[in-house]
Amino acid sequence: MDNYVEEFPETKTLRRGIRTFKPRRSRITKSQQHAVDNPESLTIEYRDQLLDWPTPPTPLYLDIGFGNGVSTLYFARSEPNSAFLAVDVHTPGVGDLLSELHQQEIANVRVMETDAVPVLENMIAHESLAGMYTLFPDPWQKARHHKRRIVQQGIVDLMHFRLSPGGFWHIATDWAHYAQTIDDLFAQPENLTRWRGGRVDRPDRAFTRYEERAISEGRIVCDFRFTRN
Repeated sequence: MDNYVEEFPETKTLRRGIRTFKPRRSRITKSQQHAVDNPESLTIEYRDQLLDWPTPPTPLYLDIGFGNGVSTLYFARSEPNSAFLAVDVHTPGVGDLLSELHQQEIANVRVMETDAVPVLENMIAHESLAGMYTLFPDPWQKARHHKRRIVQQGIVDLMHFRLSPGGFWHIATDWAHYAQTIDDLFAQPENLTRWRGGRVDRPDRAFTRYEERAISEGRIVCDFRFTRN
């Protein structure tokens, strides 16, 4: 495996000033803060060098924007011999996930509280990921904000280099316009030659509070699974 990091102008533009996430002023509970302050080796700090976890050949999966960690916990319990790197920017959710990891004694997850784009650019080695989950990313509904969406061509290019051949990218959204944009993006000629897949039936994964609310409000959840050729 080549241990190098490619240059992607599109993602460099994102990192210089265009966020793919919304900063939130969320209240954090005492238990969440305690978990954040006492991570017990379950966290990884961002740095401009390749990740040295897990020990090969353990399969590594990336979970971007894990919310309160319900899906991450489900994946980790379902595949105890795999490793999961969970990345999110919101401290309360980080606290929730760390607390549950402690209580359930789950050891195959590491948590990062940071922007996922620099992590993909600088910490994930070429063809090192077995899969990636992006479940219910921020839809950035206003047209002028669509450039902030995490699923866009620059990230698609980057993911193609980070996933191993046969690795998958699972995406879920409850916003119809975002779903159509994903359809159109992966139908582009340059992506048709590098990826296969598309919309799929809902897989066996955890129901999150966000998904339950979306369904109760009448929105249709669309799941996508794209496999790197």
